[in-house]
Amino acid sequence: MPKNNFFKKTNLFFFLCFFSLSVSALSIQHVSHQPKYLDFKAHTKVVVSYTLDEPANVELKIYDDREILINSISSSGLQKKGLHTVIWKGDDFKGRHVPAEAYKYVLRASNSSGQVEHDLSDFTGGQQSHVFQLEWDKKNKLIKFKLRKPSRINVRVGLKNNGPLMNTLFDWLARGHGAHEINWDGFDSSGVFDLNKMDNIEIYAQAFALSENSILVGPDENEVKLIDDISWKKERRVRKKAVKPSMKDHSQQYIENRGDFKVNVVLPDNLKQTTDGVAIVSDIVPIRFSLDAKDNQRILNDRYEPILFIDGKYFVENEVGFFPMTWNLDTSLLSEGEHYLTINLRGYNGHLGSASAKIFVQR
Repeated sequence: MPKNNFFKKTNLFFFLCFFSLSVSALSIQHVSHQPKYLDFKAHTKVVVSYTLDEPANVELKIYDDREILINSISSSGLQKKGLHTVIWKGDDFKGRHVPAEAYKYVLRASNSSGQVEHDLSDFTGGQQSHVFQLEWDKKNKLIKFKLRKPSRINVRVGLKNNGPLMNTLFDWLARGHGAHEINWDGFDSSGVFDLNKMDNIEIYAQAFALSENSILVGPDENEVKLIDDISWKKERRVRKKAVKPSMKDHSQQYIENRGDFKVNVVLPDNLKQTTDGVAIVSDIVPIRFSLDAKDNQRILNDRYEPILFIDGKYFVENEVGFFPMTWNLDTSLLSEGEHYLTINLRGYNGHLGSASAKIFVQR
């Protein structure tokens, strides 16, 4: 046989073998789930449907936003080629209803020819999601907005013209598409200032879309809630797609590191007070601020800078922050009378924190 013909036939043989393996390779297709939003008052389960192109054992794995496995449901044997369904009842390994949050599911199929996963977590979602019709209904103490697709949303209130952040109303909470409301009494994060009386308030929102394999569990909460007592062996979902780290891309952050800081302002205990309970200060007064204990460790991994605003205007900042921290405020720089202090903590990864206090300067 001529040498060239031999190589041609050999290459054709390997091509046909590869094509055959590609055609017969195990795959999971036509995956969907209903309902998209599981509210235990209206539904008892989520049905995930899929098709197999050859017989296989199938496992449904449920993860929370920490990428921790919270439940898995396996088929009771080899499933035939074709359409199948698997049911998740919104429970964890202990049979308890999971907290209201967003969860991801992964399908894993295996047989004698190998194993394959269907996981959309890293290939869908994460992109900026449009928040529209954002408005403040002062009369009914509501902030209203709409989402075009299921997303995680952050809503903050601040003062215009580069003023301080005053409150974080939604801290990356998962919400479905459509109309939503936030109950807000109009006060800042410290409950000191009634922002209903101010005319320079600015409300702004940012959001990123959830992946297409996300299941929203209700009823909606106003804070992120996770399973605390995980007694089973922790298994984390392995991310399938490498991404270039972006400093302020909240969709890349694990839920433990995402979100704003809780800041506390502490004035000296021995200060006299006005009849309205406002601390009276003079000369140099130490203003101390700190973080909630749960945020102390988190902030060590995040560069940040503390900024002090007085009466809504920039006053001073530190390029490098540390906690707890004390500013010695020279009140001779302020006019006599009442002033409000707002401390902002601005993290380099897009995290913010805010706290406020009133003082009365007396010569």
